[in-house]
Amino acid sequence: MAPTKGCVVHCRSHHHLVEEVWLPEEDGLDTVVRLACLDDDANGQITEVFWEREVDARVLGQSTWETIGQRGFDDPRVFSSYLHTLQWNCVTATDPGL
Repeated sequence: MAPTKGCVVHCRSHHHLVEEVWLPEEDGLDTVVRLACLDDDANGQITEVFWEREVDARVLGQSTWETIGQRGFDDPRVFSSYLHTLQWNCVTATDPGL
């Protein structure tokens, strides 16, 4: 089963985000998939593969960014609290006198 744009897959021992999918124009041809690596050791590295030819390729989830967008965003006050927590953590981590 070929992945869809926006889903997360496992391929070549890494987790990837599917950026683009080109379905075959004729029977017997392979699906070409452009992947962006999500792992720390190769973050953002782009790879294009023939999906059906990959040995360990599998779709990890069909959730896409479009699905996340349909659910809406957090209330601005909730997000503000989260952002302030991150900023405070940064300040206290760099200035032990606080």
